[in-house]
Amino acid sequence: MSEFIPYMYKGYPTGLESSWTFPMPSEKERDRRWHAIRESMKKHNLDCLIVGAPRGYMPSTNHLYYISNYVPFANRDTLVVFPLDEEPQLGVSTALGPQFLHCASETSWIKEIVSSLYPAQEVVRKVKELKLENGRLGVVGYRSGVFAASVYDTLRESLPVATFEDATAALGEAMDEVSRTSEEQLALLRKACEIIDLSYEAVAEALKPGVIECELWAAAEQVIIKNGGWYPHFMLATSGPSPTFLRAPASHYTLTMGDVVMFEINVTYGGVSPQICYALSLGKPKREVEEMFEFCKELYQFSLLELEKNRTFMDIELDLANRIHNAGYEPMTPQIHLYNMMNTMPMGSPPQPGDYFTVHPNVCNKDYTAGAKFGDAVRITKDGRVERLQRTLAKLNII
Repeated sequence: MSEFIPYMYKGYPTGLESSWTFPMPSEKERDRRWHAIRESMKKHNLDCLIVGAPRGYMPSTNHLYYISNYVPFANRDTLVVFPLDEEPQLGVSTALGPQFLHCASETSWIKEIVSSLYPAQEVVRKVKELKLENGRLGVVGYRSGVFAASVYDTLRESLPVATFEDATAALGEAMDEVSRTSEEQLALLRKACEIIDLSYEAVAEALKPGVIECELWAAAEQVIIKNGGWYPHFMLATSGPSPTFLRAPASHYTLTMGDVVMFEINVTYGGVSPQICYALSLGKPKREVEEMFEFCKELYQFSLLELEKNRTFMDIELDLANRIHNAGYEPMTPQIHLYNMMNTMPMGSPPQPGDYFTVHPNVCNKDYTAGAKFGDAVRITKDGRVERLQRTLAKLNII
């Protein structure tokens, strides 16, 4: 009980028979991840990681899910303690009831699950139990806004002699290593990309004069969920004769001949979340818009060629920006992003074999009244070549 919660929820029994099933990685994948994480912890001289859930639901920043296999949907105070040598702990909040303890017990790789009104206090208890009050504790996601400042303050006040380090990069190194080498993750990636293609086909079939943009969203979403994609997930779109910035929620704009619709979608399958940006036109678009899409085709081919030259992502992005400005346009978003499961672009490094990310060239005119954007997920092969992961054509597809 607290000043905000009028009573105490009883603990919900774990291990109940359940029909809750969905695509998820195996325990072999868990072992691969945990081993890579602990090797990185040794390299960075860390005794323990403390990992929080993102505020809101965004699998692409969900370090906690990556470690635990538990999706903390609507349970923002969930925390993981991941020691170098001992068994980890997953803590869930009971502020909204006992359901999170039960849900976590259904999927979590971490078997020590505790529930509390204040999970941060359970972290402090666990650290003391591990005798790490004087240890080097790695906090993941604090500077990126994933780890709550209120939890960080509690930890520093309760563990005054511990050394706190930003361990986001340490976890990222482990996640990138697994992304490059795990055949299981690659299979999940390919399945997610297949679902993305199905979503494109559904939108293309539904695209007719008189269709409302939100109906196209529904067509894409239905196929994604039906084929095993998670909900919710990242999804933006825009439509009209000269669309520019993609946004949400879905518009009630009615499309007519000459209109263009652009979708930017992450499909999450088994926790892997590649992104595509596809564009379709109801007949021939306005000349200015068509020229922008033709220029994006040039940028797309340029990007693929440069990615095979062992150049850094930063150098390629700068070259793309120069080409865009020299052509009289402005970029709308990064041209290349969403790197591996960690999603953090190593801008000062070239791509490595096994890496996957999104290449989606985009431009708009100087007054931001018309734009173009399309692209897809690609992967670097063992011999350094770029492999496209979708069959959907990276161009403006005229219906």
